[in-house]
Amino acid sequence: MTGRKRNPAVLFGAQALLIYVWLTDLSALAGTDTYYSVYLLCGTAALLCLWDNRKGGRGHPALWVFAGLFSLAVVLGNHEIYEPASMQNRLNFVMDLLGGFCVGYQILRCMLRRLPLKGGTGERKHPGRVFWGVFAAVAVIDLGYLVFAHYPGILTRDSYTTIGQLLYGHYDNTMPYYHTRLVGLIVKLGMALTGDINFGVALFHGFQILLLAAVFGYTIMTLYQIGVPRWMLGLVFFVYALLPYNIVYSITLWKDVPFGASALLLAAAFCRLLKHVGKTRKWDYAAFTLGAAGMALMRTNGWYALLAAAVLLAVLLRKEQKRLVTVLLAVLVVTWVMIGPLLTLLQVPGTDPVEAFAVPMQQVARVAASGRELTEDQQALLSEIFLMDKLGEVYDPQTVDPVKYEAFRYNQVEYIRQNAGQYLKLYVSLGLRYPGDYLKAWIDETRGYWNGGYFYWIYTLEAEENNVGIVPTAGTNPIARLYAAWFRLAEKPTVFQPLYSIGLRVWILIACCAVCCLQKRKQWLMAVPALVLTIGLWLGTPVYAEFRYAYPMVLCSPLALLSTVFEPKTE
Repeated sequence: MTGRKRNPAVLFGAQALLIYVWLTDLSALAGTDTYYSVYLLCGTAALLCLWDNRKGGRGHPALWVFAGLFSLAVVLGNHEIYEPASMQNRLNFVMDLLGGFCVGYQILRCMLRRLPLKGGTGERKHPGRVFWGVFAAVAVIDLGYLVFAHYPGILTRDSYTTIGQLLYGHYDNTMPYYHTRLVGLIVKLGMALTGDINFGVALFHGFQILLLAAVFGYTIMTLYQIGVPRWMLGLVFFVYALLPYNIVYSITLWKDVPFGASALLLAAAFCRLLKHVGKTRKWDYAAFTLGAAGMALMRTNGWYALLAAAVLLAVLLRKEQKRLVTVLLAVLVVTWVMIGPLLTLLQVPGTDPVEAFAVPMQQVARVAASGRELTEDQQALLSEIFLMDKLGEVYDPQTVDPVKYEAFRYNQVEYIRQNAGQYLKLYVSLGLRYPGDYLKAWIDETRGYWNGGYFYWIYTLEAEENNVGIVPTAGTNPIARLYAAWFRLAEKPTVFQPLYSIGLRVWILIACCAVCCLQKRKQWLMAVPALVLTIGLWLGTPVYAEFRYAYPMVLCSPLALLSTVFEPKTE
């Protein structure tokens, strides 16, 4: 065997070995607190892709960037297993960087080589039956859960804040004003009909169930028309209709639920319009408009995600999709008036400005909690806004809430505004002096949104006390017990863990965007709003792995993946 023939075999073996070492080092036995099943899934896929790629040519240089970022995310997300900095741990760190690089590179390279597959749009008849079938099934499942298991729905502290605002008429935008108004419209309708606030809340949850059922039906109908195989459509139906978190969220009074539904509706409508799926465009434009408006009004950061999408659409699709760009720009203008000048005119207070500084607050708290040396000026500035004796005591690497609620001086917010330059200088100077603390604080605060997956609460079934007359009832009937048994079955098996991983969904979105960009398919723009929301979580999340904050990414990932894998035959 000549050297030229031997080198590919050596390279193949070296990469397979590095992937094996990566999987071994990241095992639960080695100390990772992440869902190991996610790494196992990625590593197994990488080995299969490595074999499939063995006869292929060179990959695109952009693969190196994706693979490098993927690898870096995994090792940084597991930084504890490489501490202390011994020679063995440093060697493991380097080997895992190389192994993770191989994983990301081989998977994306295989996707580029193999995709897209051609679907069967021309052969698919009666899409309306698919929509109504999915709609009816989801509605029955979720309404059954509402009526028999948790009437009038699931409400937490945020939910009662919303209910309190609409009952007493004292509004602020901490709970998005238009979400509160929507809830109020339906709850008050129910109260007017029966005089019972419990029925009013149940009526709103009924509306939310029908909204989710319609969006899920619309999405699966879109995938059906693109030509996705029926067995894959069955898996998507399983994810949307039967996974516990979608069932529970359908009857939970959180802004994140209609916000996530709006993001998926927008993405599905955009996919249909861009790929020319179906024959009727007016309904797709209506869905696009409704999804965009919902995103902009249900959460403030949704408007900025739409703005990013609009800019890219205007640059890349201004000739092909003038009408689409016009619609999106019109929605942005109208919703800006609604969340800006109109709320000012109505004297609705804005959101808490401290919310946007969760990560910087954690980084500064990490420095203080680590007992780092501070100058007198730094100590004085921090003492103006923090209870310094409390700061190190309450610091929790995974959430800013203890620092924010127990150590931060809320009465000094105006003082920070007046001395913004000094505090910016303080933040930068501490970061330059203690970059390791800043990096670890950022990792521990955000890694749930860019690493494998974590054992953290996803939803709650607890009934919180309230003073507004709502009486949650947990059913004890056979149907309620059947739901409870299914939830236990679906949550415990390791094989289901990837379905609960936020980080895996984010990797899927990024990989799909990369594939579509490199293949010059404009549909990558569909994922832009979800990715902008993801980046927002990287920069300012208050909790390291809050599933509901990532709900738009969770809902959009099946659509992004399968619409990347399959292209209609007619295109």
